[in-house]
Amino acid sequence: MYQFSNIYGNALLVHHLQHAIQQKRISHAYLLLGDDGSGKKLLAHTFAQTLFCEQGGTEPCGICKSCHAYDAGAHPDLILVRPEKKSLGVEEIRTKIIDDVAIKPYRYSYKIYIIEQADTMTPAAQNALLKTLEEPPSYAVFLLLAKQQAAFLETVLSRCISLHLHPLPAQIVASYLQEKKSLSSEQAASYAAYAQGSIGQALTLLEDEAFLQMRQDVLAKLQRIQNTSLAEVLLWAKEWEIYQNDFRFLDVIALWYRDLLFAKRLHDDTLLIQQDLQAALYAHATEDAAVLAHKAIAVQQARTQLTQNANFRLTIEVLLMELKGE
Repeated sequence: MYQFSNIYGNALLVHHLQHAIQQKRISHAYLLLGDDGSGKKLLAHTFAQTLFCEQGGTEPCGICKSCHAYDAGAHPDLILVRPEKKSLGVEEIRTKIIDDVAIKPYRYSYKIYIIEQADTMTPAAQNALLKTLEEPPSYAVFLLLAKQQAAFLETVLSRCISLHLHPLPAQIVASYLQEKKSLSSEQAASYAAYAQGSIGQALTLLEDEAFLQMRQDVLAKLQRIQNTSLAEVLLWAKEWEIYQNDFRFLDVIALWYRDLLFAKRLHDDTLLIQQDLQAALYAHATEDAAVLAHKAIAVQQARTQLTQNANFRLTIEVLLMELKGE
């Protein structure tokens, strides 16, 4: 069962939606904006289940027929729309929304459409949806979930209430992992750092064996980079081509040098994010703080270049030269 009380962070958005429910002032369209794992899907489903709940409160009761149907994934007045290919086209919007919205709700006061990856709608599909957003039936509520606000036509944006989900402080993510997943404080802090403010991303990482192997591989190489020949180090760029569609390996590198810098400058164990690497960090924090800071900057520069479609192998070769100090 979905509960607003189980949503960590974004308290203002939760308050906004619960207040709208309490005052019975529901907009016909909401645009929930946030990165993958930010919680926009959880927020949308919690809002929808609460609107459907027969008790009429600001949380789903969990015991009425509507809540049972929702929890079973069989609610008759909830319509989930997902792109079948890379984008949502005109035909999908017409079939799943425009033609369907004219049919009154099966049983409840609302008919709710949750549109995932709504920012993949083509301009033609957005224009097709526009008339429905302009003149919706009184019972229709549209929840558009997206990462990129810029992907929408201004005419569509003007018909929606936009709600931005922001990354959570690392301590909130860590607290969630300790409370809900029984992680140690050291493990929780490490995963929270990699998750970059996203509980969803942290949960994904916990179950991602590929990430754990990536982290082990990258960290092992970084710990011996100074004692390895430049020729061999440059070969790592070819090995790391398997990560060219997964920039999390850069997060591993960046966090390593961040912790090295803190170990060098402050000598305070509590400030190290990767508590599981404490001994290794102190052992390798031998370079001058200015040099470590320069290397941390080099990682961010490499990320920027790769996001601008720079040649992967060449970019990583240059980065590895910087990290080795050549």
